[in-house]
Amino acid sequence: MVREEEAVYEARRCGVLAHKRNRPTLIDLFSGAGGMTLGFTKLCGHSFEPVWANDINQYAVATYNANFGSHCLSGDINDLLNSPSVQIPKANVVIGGPPCQGFSLLNKKRDGDPRKHFSRPFMEVVKRSETCIFVMENVPQLLNSFEHGDIKETARQMGFMTTAAVLRAADFDVPRTRHPAFILGCNFS
Repeated sequence: MVREEEAVYEARRCGVLAHKRNRPTLIDLFSGAGGMTLGFTKLCGHSFEPVWANDINQYAVATYNANFGSHCLSGDINDLLNSPSVQIPKANVVIGGPPCQGFSLLNKKRDGDPRKHFSRPFMEVVKRSETCIFVMENVPQLLNSFEHGDIKETARQMGFMTTAAVLRAADFDVPRTRHPAFILGCNFS
C-alpha cells in the first residue's frame, strides 16, 4: 500500500496525475461558433471535453470544429435525431441555446412560430446522452410561456429538478447589456 501511495504522490508531483483525470464531457446544441462551449473549456478556466455539437449553419459549424475538434454536425437537429446513422454520445452536461425568435418581443407572429418547439429535440438529446445536468439559454420571455412549462414537465418526467433565472450579463463581466434566461436541470438519482 505504501508503494502505491508513493506512486500516486510522485505522479501528482510531476503533474502526470492531472492529465490522467477524467474530464467531464459536454454536448452543445444550437452551438453556433461555440460560445457556450468556450465558457466550459480550459480557456475559461474549466476542463470540460466537448464530445458532440450541432448547428444548422455550416459556417458556424466550420468555426466550431476549427476551435474545438471535428465533432460538430451541420444540419437540422430534428433530422439528425431521426437519422439512424447519428449516435448521441453519453455526456455529463448538455448545454445550448435553442432559437429565441419564437419568443422574442420583436417577432409579431410569435404565437404560431414553430421555432418555439426546439426545446423538444434539446430534451431528446438530454435523454439520449444520459446526462445528469443541462443548461438551456434563451430570452426571458421563454420563462413566462407554455413552452417553459412543457420543458419543466418533460424534465420532471425524466427525473430532473429544474430552476430558472434571468441573469444580467454585465454582472458576470460580459460586455453586453443582454439579460438572458437560463434553465438549469439536475438529475442525481
